[in-house]
Amino acid sequence: MDSYLLPAITALSIITLSIIVFSRLGVGTIVGFIVAGIFLGPNTPGPIAANNIELIQSIADFGIVLFLFTLGLGMKPRQLWDMKKTIAIQGIGQVFITSAMFSFFGTLLGLTWEVGFVIGAIFSQSSTAVVMTLLQEKNQLNTAYGKNIFSNLMAQDMSVVPVMALIPILAHQNNVSGYSLTTNTLIVAGFLVAIIVLARYILPFFLKICAANDNKYGFALSLFLMILLTVWLSNYAGMSETLGAFLFGMLLSTSDFKLMLEDVVSPLKSVLMSLFFFAVGMSIQLDVFFNDLGYVLLWLSAVLIVKTAVLILLALIDGKELSVSIKSGFALNQVGEFAFVLFGIATTSGLLDSNSAAIGFIIISISMIITPTMNGLGDRIVSKYLLREDGSKINNTSAYELVIVGLDEVGFLISLLAERANISYIAFDNDYESVKGGKALGLNAHYGDILKRSIQDKAQLSEAKAAFITVTSPTVLKNMALRLTKYQNLDIYARTNTREDEVFLKNNGVKYAGSIYVESTLQRGRELLSNFGFSEQDSTTLIDAIKNEMNKNGCERIKQ
Repeated sequence: MDSYLLPAITALSIITLSIIVFSRLGVGTIVGFIVAGIFLGPNTPGPIAANNIELIQSIADFGIVLFLFTLGLGMKPRQLWDMKKTIAIQGIGQVFITSAMFSFFGTLLGLTWEVGFVIGAIFSQSSTAVVMTLLQEKNQLNTAYGKNIFSNLMAQDMSVVPVMALIPILAHQNNVSGYSLTTNTLIVAGFLVAIIVLARYILPFFLKICAANDNKYGFALSLFLMILLTVWLSNYAGMSETLGAFLFGMLLSTSDFKLMLEDVVSPLKSVLMSLFFFAVGMSIQLDVFFNDLGYVLLWLSAVLIVKTAVLILLALIDGKELSVSIKSGFALNQVGEFAFVLFGIATTSGLLDSNSAAIGFIIISISMIITPTMNGLGDRIVSKYLLREDGSKINNTSAYELVIVGLDEVGFLISLLAERANISYIAFDNDYESVKGGKALGLNAHYGDILKRSIQDKAQLSEAKAAFITVTSPTVLKNMALRLTKYQNLDIYARTNTREDEVFLKNNGVKYAGSIYVESTLQRGRELLSNFGFSEQDSTTLIDAIKNEMNKNGCERIKQ
């Protein structure tokens, strides 16, 4: 037992310490994981966490797949179409121009133009995993430059397949798949049809059954099965796994289950993404780094300078503000995770030798490590010299003013009232039939459990003005209301079922709690008094007096 406990404790201690230190230094947890991987990898003396880097990398790659899937969930097909100009000018343009410039640069160093072009195409790929994680940590995904960066990354992911096909051609080999162009086109078309069927028909069918029976395990397993099937189909079609996952997620972006799908994926995604960065560190060969230090620094400098300049120039041509262009250029000037795969193909095809690939791996890893620093440098340049010039500010998506929890008749009425009053709102229920009913009325209804932190974040509770809770179960009602009281900005309205629940919630920080039973009874009582000849004023006075007495004495007396 001790044989594996001590190494595990040592490894976790180093990882934890590294994350804490680098997070404290302000460069983010990503660098912490990479540095921990260097210390624990097989290429450095000291404790070795594992020797089989390829196995760890293959497992960790699924984290990137899940990451792109969640990005797809947040991107409707129409939004991707709206990004077509940026994808064409900045994304595809950067890949082509960077490839051409490195082809020229390579010939100056004695390389053939084909080798230089392939190196440029590989280095043109930025890291979706690093950049999007960094933006997520800083809550900058919805900023103007965050959206611009996302468009660039999607274009680069799309370019991976053509680059993979191009490498064997430039190495004067047949294409990797061995199929004709017509066959490859048909395979890709078949792949697209297959994931549309999976996303639009097969997965929703299973999810509806699981949701109706409150089968959380079946819900999660159905999702992961379809994601794995999408990855397999992507490989078969010669497509990027991450692009396939992104498209699959995007096709589910309008699903009633969207938020719950993301909630299911998030925990495993976070673990595997951490493992990915750890594996990047383990792959760094320090002996190659020190033996070819000058060569590494030369190519690394070329990558940073060329990519930054090209990205800024193309963003300006695309009509972006100077601040957005600069921030995008500095955030995307690293080399991405797909470069590891592309270097492997280039080595297998004979274009590059193993030592060149090892140097390439080091350049990729270092560029990833310094990404937080580069991103911070871009921010400082903009804030110091350009902020006043173009008024660039964070432009986060507006938060919902009202969050409605529960879609019974009361929840429907409150949602409709918010619609009529032009109050921005979002409504949740963990009963799928209720959500479906809300959707049928045109309400902004979503399937989700507000008790989960991820759903609370999606509801933007920290920025909302009010929450209205209407659920049948007293236990669930109390749990929800008390959980939401931690948001000091929220005015919480709770529809209670008994006077006892009302008093309990008011005594625990819920200011607006009311029993529908009591209110409706008093309303019926008002009508009864009218029938007995009481005036409206007298009825109101009497009912107000009864309410005051109830509030003064609490529920115990009412129950007697």
